[in-house]
Amino acid sequence: MSTVAPVRHLGRLRLAAVGINSVIGGGIFIMPAVVASRLGPTSLIAWIAAAVVVTGVGLALGRLAALHERSGGPYVYVHQAFGPFAGFQAGWLFCIARLTAAASLFNGFARYVGALVPGGGTTAGRVVLVLICAVFVTGVNIAGIRQTSGVSNVLAVVKVAPLLLIGVVGLFAGDPSRLVPIATEPMEFVRAVLLLVFAYTGFETMTVPAEESLAPRRDMPVALALTIGTVCGVYLLVQAMTLGLVDDLGHQAAPLATAARTLAGEPGRYAMTLVAALSTAGCALASLVGGSRMLYAMSAARQVPRRLGALDPARRTPVNATLLMGGIGALLAILAAYEWLSAVSTGARLLVYLACCLACLRPSVGGTVAKGVALVTALTVAGLLTALEPTEAIAGMIGVTVGIILYLAARRDRAAAEGGEVR
Repeated sequence: MSTVAPVRHLGRLRLAAVGINSVIGGGIFIMPAVVASRLGPTSLIAWIAAAVVVTGVGLALGRLAALHERSGGPYVYVHQAFGPFAGFQAGWLFCIARLTAAASLFNGFARYVGALVPGGGTTAGRVVLVLICAVFVTGVNIAGIRQTSGVSNVLAVVKVAPLLLIGVVGLFAGDPSRLVPIATEPMEFVRAVLLLVFAYTGFETMTVPAEESLAPRRDMPVALALTIGTVCGVYLLVQAMTLGLVDDLGHQAAPLATAARTLAGEPGRYAMTLVAALSTAGCALASLVGGSRMLYAMSAARQVPRRLGALDPARRTPVNATLLMGGIGALLAILAAYEWLSAVSTGARLLVYLACCLACLRPSVGGTVAKGVALVTALTVAGLLTALEPTEAIAGMIGVTVGIILYLAARRDRAAAEGGEVR
């Protein structure tokens, strides 16, 4: 029986488009108000601090990505550094992060579109909008990597261009005196940075489909740099614009829509709401790409049941994994709040980042400067984890427990198939 292999289709620009879609989503359309409510004008400093953290993580991932061609990204890196169980934990935490991110983005899509659609603000209307978004991104993901890449390319342009436009125009129209930082409580600042990491993260998704990229060792580091550089520039511009332009920013439910209305009236508000909806859907699409491909990589290594990540022979995509993540993500979006889902997703991501930074410290990786950056970033990430709320930490532990059960089930299946003992 012939083995079904993924299609190699992603060059460095397509990888960067996947990365930008993974990062720029609901976060930038909501977080400016969330952090402004905690820090006021000092929120701009928090955005810069979060950018420094993810840049350090990106440098570590770029160094590791240049050494591998297998799909799996952080799962493969940690597996090789610390063994199969540690690799499994990194891969499973990655899946939890992408699942809860997709759920929060489905939630964000319903929040923005619900402001325009009659009845969209009701409970039933929100459920319908969540399901519409979930069905769309799940269907595109199942169709194939070419279709997913094509949609990602279009959505990357659709989301970045309006943000740059409103950022530049609004920055000149705003009040510069509102950008002067003020004193804040240290733990409030740390909590704000933790939440902002959610808005920045997702770039690690592009390292996962290595077997669907044309030259992963050459292109992954370049695509990571393009993604992180683009996102940091856009985010800092947008936060500065909203601080200078929007009155009472911390109490705005849709801060960028409010800014657009200030600049262009109601047509501007409607246009920015549409951009936010498309951006959120694009980011959710990229989340499912990363999560489903991670399950494929883990199932190929027989660390989760093979059927969970098996490729469909016709489409050569992990249909079962995509359906599972899309369905659970939609359910979580209906039942949980946006900020709670964002915090759980961030906590899982930070643990993955911590493991990757530690993997970068191995002697075989090379580079004294890279090791120094990885060490400082690891210590910073560990500090940010202290800002998680108890319920968020408990939710993460429950997710890890489910993963361990799947790991043990797959190990027993493998031992039974090989006629050996479980070790």
